[in-house]
Amino acid sequence: MRRALSHRGPAFTAPASIAAARSQVRFPSLLTREASARRRRPSRAELGRRARLRGLPAVKQGSTHMNVARTRISLALALAATLLGATAVLADGDPYYSNGINPSGVRTPVPAPIPVPVEEADWYFRGDFAAGFGASPSVNIIGLNYAGQVPGGAVESNSFEPSFTGGVGVGYVWASYFRTDLTVDIHSLMNTELTGGTADITLTDKTKFMSTILLANAYYDIRTGTPWTPYFGGGVGFAVNQLTRNLDFTSVTTPAANVSAGNRTTDVQFAAAAMIGTSYEFSSFFAIDVNYRYLYIGGSEVGLKPDVASSTAIGSFNEHQIRAGLRFYVN
Repeated sequence: MRRALSHRGPAFTAPASIAAARSQVRFPSLLTREASARRRRPSRAELGRRARLRGLPAVKQGSTHMNVARTRISLALALAATLLGATAVLADGDPYYSNGINPSGVRTPVPAPIPVPVEEADWYFRGDFAAGFGASPSVNIIGLNYAGQVPGGAVESNSFEPSFTGGVGVGYVWASYFRTDLTVDIHSLMNTELTGGTADITLTDKTKFMSTILLANAYYDIRTGTPWTPYFGGGVGFAVNQLTRNLDFTSVTTPAANVSAGNRTTDVQFAAAAMIGTSYEFSSFFAIDVNYRYLYIGGSEVGLKPDVASSTAIGSFNEHQIRAGLRFYVN
């Protein structure tokens, strides 16, 4: 059996070197305190003495540290205020992005908006209908007037109004406020007639008038930002007038004086117009047009055949028209 070791016995004494090393390990603060003592900063009195020797004012150690800290805090606050002010100016009053997306403050230009093209038609077609009033041209017989051979004279009857006009046209839009078009209108048939007679003399002298008007027009549109567009304009051109005259003069007592003659003539006369009105655009391709038009048509004359020295002269027309029409825009 093994003998159990006993803890009793003489105490073990460590050598002196080991004891010294152990004391150094267990008490390192002693060495630290000694080193700290060697590196100890000079006292205020020592600093004052050194300053007097150098000819400088004494410096308080605590005040120096406070001044440095104070300076650093002031610089930091000033820099922060500058950055915040620049950010606010850029975000509110400068056309650049600076709302935190670009904290460095480097200006980034805002891209210009892309313009949206507005589709506006250039060409358009139109159709119009008008009712005319006030056209009372003069009617004169030039040469032999058979109405003077009727006892008691003849009765003149005219049918110049109301008149009607219908037409079509094609136009071009040069700008948002300026356009032009060419129109062709056909004027309704108008009549003037002389009738009279007795038991042995009868007279019928009838003249028909019809005109085709071709005009080149220009308009100034006043844009209102709404579908309504007032405008005014004018046009010049020519009118192709057609006159037809038929004369029947019968005398029972003088058969040799009987006349039955007729004739048709076509001539070209100056024409002009002035317009003011408004249009309403239902869409960019369709509009309704209502306007007033003053129309001028030069007068014409028609004679008789065969070899009858008598002519009917119809004077110029000055007609006031109320027109309504449609416009169809195409690209």
